[in-house]
Amino acid sequence: MQVSSDDQLLASAASFLIEGQEEDVASVLLTCSLGVGESGDTCGHIRLVDEEFGYDYECALDVKLTCPQVAYEILRDDNSSITRAVRHALEAVIPDDTYIRHFTVHAELIDIDSDWRTELLEIARGKGVYNQAVMAKPARIWKNLRFRSQSEVQIAQALDRVGVLFLPNCMARLGSISGRRNREADFLICYEGKWGILEVDGEPFHPPTRTVKDHERDRLFRSHGILVVEHFDASKCYKTPEDVVEIFLKILKGA
Repeated sequence: MQVSSDDQLLASAASFLIEGQEEDVASVLLTCSLGVGESGDTCGHIRLVDEEFGYDYECALDVKLTCPQVAYEILRDDNSSITRAVRHALEAVIPDDTYIRHFTVHAELIDIDSDWRTELLEIARGKGVYNQAVMAKPARIWKNLRFRSQSEVQIAQALDRVGVLFLPNCMARLGSISGRRNREADFLICYEGKWGILEVDGEPFHPPTRTVKDHERDRLFRSHGILVVEHFDASKCYKTPEDVVEIFLKILKGA
């Protein structure tokens, strides 16, 4: 899969945030797509930097983030700490001879089918039955399936290319010591007759504070015959989804 320069900048900024222990900010950024362009005729203009060393040439950039509704509401506030951290990360990874002149945030446009109006009305009225994870406002829709982040979409697309059966963000009904419970899996996957679960960690929905609860849920799934429950970092799922899927399927095959 060819990676665009905008995707490379986005991935680099997210990695910069993760290395700075700002995983929550990186998770917000990774739900967005990035567009970078030259700001009008400002490239190549002369800017006085220092009287002793003369002039420096710089190119002004327009940076546009397109985000799902949840991230948009956070990043549209220029004064929020998350917005400032995102902009700082992007400024850190753009080329040395450039700077950000305009930084804008937009709500994303969704892909639509010919019957898009009916589908959205069913969702709005609670009549549409899709994959059953609890999502008041799904962050991403791909092939009429709902996902919380672009990292999950990347994994779904990689699984689709491999051709395996998978159920994304599905709610399961299972038994526990204290009675019957609903529990959610990010990806329930069947490969060569074996069932396993792939979890995307590091998203706002799987923060480190949920680790204990996630482990309890994993044990419940295993007690019901799910052979493998594997967790992968969201940034790795976003950057190299094919590698994540390949590793998971090898583990599931050997289980």
